[in-house]
Amino acid sequence: MRPTYRRIDPGLIEQLASAPQRFEFFQAVRLLERVFAAREGRLPRERPLESIRFRNSTALAFAPSQIEAVECHRRVDAEGQESGELERIEITPSFIGMLGIHGTLPSHYTERVADRERFHKDRAARAFFDLFSNRAVGNFYRAWKKYRLPVAYEQDRRQSFLPMVLALAGLGFDALRDRFQSDSGGVDDEVIAHFAGVLRQRPLSAAVLQDVLAGYFRVPLRVEQFVGKWYALPLDQRSTLGGTNAALGASMLLGERVWQRSLRIRIWIGPLADDMHAQFLPRGERAAALEKLLSLSTGHHFEYEIRPILHADHVRPARLGGGMRLGFDSFILTRPADTDRDDPMFESHPVH
Repeated sequence: MRPTYRRIDPGLIEQLASAPQRFEFFQAVRLLERVFAAREGRLPRERPLESIRFRNSTALAFAPSQIEAVECHRRVDAEGQESGELERIEITPSFIGMLGIHGTLPSHYTERVADRERFHKDRAARAFFDLFSNRAVGNFYRAWKKYRLPVAYEQDRRQSFLPMVLALAGLGFDALRDRFQSDSGGVDDEVIAHFAGVLRQRPLSAAVLQDVLAGYFRVPLRVEQFVGKWYALPLDQRSTLGGTNAALGASMLLGERVWQRSLRIRIWIGPLADDMHAQFLPRGERAAALEKLLSLSTGHHFEYEIRPILHADHVRPARLGGGMRLGFDSFILTRPADTDRDDPMFESHPVH
């Protein structure tokens, strides 16, 4: 008894063959292209449309859908029996071709071809026109998918579409992309491409930056603007008697430091569990990824004060041999904590 062979994607193929009017032409060809490519372990763009043939319609009635008929052909073994493996599919589109109600040739061509096929069992005339129509419809489909960005990404993934989107984000060179993916805390190309549109907005608002970071890390996150800090003045910019920078009301400054609120941004992250909290501390993977995303979004125009918050349920007292770091996750407690702890603080992109 012959063994039973499992067909590839029987649900999709059978649905398309039994009810082709339920499918749009481009979507049907796109799905079939993926089926044949997946069977051979290749991307859709690497496989030509040799397994999908396009035929001419011989109907002169109003077309109710884009696809008139679909016929499946399966491989035949040496015994003359179907092996169950799909070899090719013939699609008859109703909106394009040389024959039919929307054909480019006059209708009497369709009438003569249909007459010979129906009453004389002569399929040669239709097959002759199919030689030209198959190539024309195939090129029409290729032209359609060439300028559809979602389809282009599906076709080649990282080969051409992704580099174009990364170029919009400022990462058009391989060396720059490698820098974001190297070491711990690497940021994947597809993540950067997802946020490319908003990251290149100038100026980048705090609300957008907050949404991007919260969307990437999937944790509660808040961006606080205009955080003040004392900045030391370089020696050559300090006011001295008889020297430079001593114009009263213009460039004169008293003191060795100045208070600025326009250079510093504070990022609150959390409350977090202890394992997630550790990743946002210095030398953590998420801390490294955060620094790379901040470099991509705002460059080095601002400095950031990172404040990861440890959830109260995960605050534990310090103990010898516990591997805790002073000032980050070590606490001296006499009773269980009832509040979240935001003691840890470290800087990113400091302005000197």
